[in-house]
Amino acid sequence: MIAFVTLLLGLISGTYPIEVTVGGPVVAVEYQLDGVTVAELKGPPWSAKVDLGSGLQPRELTARALDADGREIARVTQWLNLPRPPAEVEVVLEKGGNGAPRAAQLTWQSVNDVKPLAIGLTLDDKPLVVDGNGRAELPAVDLKSLHVLTAEMSFPPGLLARKDVAFGGEYGSEVSTELTAVPVRVARGAALPSLQGLAGWFTAEGRPVPVAAVEEGPGKVIIVRVPRGTEVLDKLMAPRRRRNLLPTFRTEMQLGPDDRVRFLSLASSAHRQSRVPSELFDVSQELSRQDGGIFWYLTSLSLATQAPRDSSRRVADAVAVAGLQAAADDHRRAVVLLLDGDAADGSRYDPATVRRYLESIRVPLFVWSLYGDRSPAVKAWGGAEDVSSIPALSRAVARLRTELAAQHIVWLDGRHLPQSIALTPAAARGVELPTAPAP
Repeated sequence: MIAFVTLLLGLISGTYPIEVTVGGPVVAVEYQLDGVTVAELKGPPWSAKVDLGSGLQPRELTARALDADGREIARVTQWLNLPRPPAEVEVVLEKGGNGAPRAAQLTWQSVNDVKPLAIGLTLDDKPLVVDGNGRAELPAVDLKSLHVLTAEMSFPPGLLARKDVAFGGEYGSEVSTELTAVPVRVARGAALPSLQGLAGWFTAEGRPVPVAAVEEGPGKVIIVRVPRGTEVLDKLMAPRRRRNLLPTFRTEMQLGPDDRVRFLSLASSAHRQSRVPSELFDVSQELSRQDGGIFWYLTSLSLATQAPRDSSRRVADAVAVAGLQAAADDHRRAVVLLLDGDAADGSRYDPATVRRYLESIRVPLFVWSLYGDRSPAVKAWGGAEDVSSIPALSRAVARLRTELAAQHIVWLDGRHLPQSIALTPAAARGVELPTAPAP
């Protein structure tokens, strides 16, 4: 009965018009940000300007549909500054006089604001006709049985969006079961107990949260490399040594067998035609141990598009996006920022804000400096690890490998903001929630 028309994908802050679509006996809509009412609408158009704050942190935006007596009929929530699909579709059910759904209204948005190539809607696996406005009439059904309405859309270049809505049966309205993935760091010599032994270990907003599963899975590292690959190679290896040594370094400084690496470029492209402006940073293909080690990656020429070496480059913004990318697949994760000696940065967000953001989404940030630990760039980031020599880089990679190996992914029942999750005193010693690299 209510769905967001404005979908806030990617990283977002500031004030924007937020629109919803409603169906049924809705006479008012209330917007809440992190549980606090920020706007009330008494009639259409169902759009209000919402101040999302100037900082960068995970947030919960909720729209409540109210009837004439102020009672909540339905609500919809979207999570901001957390990993989300690059395209999403929402479904609003319009009900007839007998309370049974009579039509479905689809709304959608993609991060690059392109129109869908195809729209599909099925009810209990039977296709329905969707008109040019995204609306479909529903056939009469027996509400004593459960029915599933599925919307699927495809967007260029190869993006897919899906939404399942269940009604009827014992539920009578939409049904959703969600889990939250939380990384935990387990120190050497410590261990996680069985699933039953994790009972009472976690809280969300101070309330106990059951653990549904534990897994290790692959590690995911996103690298933001500020200096070009040739600059890294010139700094770490003298030209006269390269012919003999460089081929042997392809497999040096590797991560774990299942760990994967991607590079995120400093170059971004803006998509400002949508309701909420967004920018996309290029991401490289996924790299594994078969492709080489960290030294080989960092000295490569073609893994990431380079931005101009001036104040227009967006280092801090790229690191924030890298954090979002690192958390997107709910794997063990880390972000590596390799700095040159230049502090030039035209980012919207400053390094301190970005550091706090990565801490809030539980993504460890490793800041490495190609020019020692006292360059202007290092000062801007509040410190960095010196990787100005091959032995120093090897030690830094070892610490990164240790961090990934220490992480496990714990799945908690329900959907929770990551900064609201905490370990209780019942947790074993040597187990912690990662907010920064282990010393």
